[in-house]
Amino acid sequence: MAPGACATAIVDLRRWHPWRDEAWAMLDASERQRAAQRRFADDREALALTYALHRLFVAGSLGIAPDAFSIERDPEGAPRLPGIAWPGGRRVHTSLSHADGVAAFALCALGPVGIDVEAAFRASELPGIAASVCHPSELQALANLAEPVRSRALLALWVRKEALLKAEGIGLAREMCSFRAAAGAEFFLAGGARETPAACSVRLAMLDVGERWTAAVAAPREAAVECLQLDPIIDAPAGRSAGGRSLSLS
Repeated sequence: MAPGACATAIVDLRRWHPWRDEAWAMLDASERQRAAQRRFADDREALALTYALHRLFVAGSLGIAPDAFSIERDPEGAPRLPGIAWPGGRRVHTSLSHADGVAAFALCALGPVGIDVEAAFRASELPGIAASVCHPSELQALANLAEPVRSRALLALWVRKEALLKAEGIGLAREMCSFRAAAGAEFFLAGGARETPAACSVRLAMLDVGERWTAAVAAPREAAVECLQLDPIIDAPAGRSAGGRSLSLS
């Protein structure tokens, strides 16, 4: 990761399913417990893969060993990286999101960061809750759009607002309909939130992740956003590699 960058990655979890045993082995006790609490087996495997791949993403981005640092989580499950500092003493911030077979990660040393991803098919489920997602001015603008463009725009708005709330470190404590979240807009984050030790500004950006997903990141306004895809090396011996060492960032 370049010093002035916000590194992000998108992962198709289905491509990583053969590595699920290795993923579980990489988790610490608290991560194992959180994943094991999921009701359905597919959800347990997806969360285990998400946690393991997030660790590998952080390690690869910072050039450190995957077992050389700890990942803590606040009561809402948001990841924190205690003890990791960029040269110059800057704290390294991270965020993750996972839904419907996809995961997204973000990492930045310039300030708080938030990321959110949703499967594109979720767009059809959102019109019924548009009033709780949209600021009145956004609701009016969406009313002028025809389907399916309206639903896609609503999904994009949803992920932008989720990303911003994660960067603020307040989750859903702030109602989505109380603020606007245009792509490219800047937002001032007041100091004092759990992930915001000092006042700073973030910019919302949509990520180019293809037609199957919709994703956005809220990153410090001066950060250059980089978006990668985290893939296994298909030609690894026997199609597997213990500890996830067959990772490639492309």
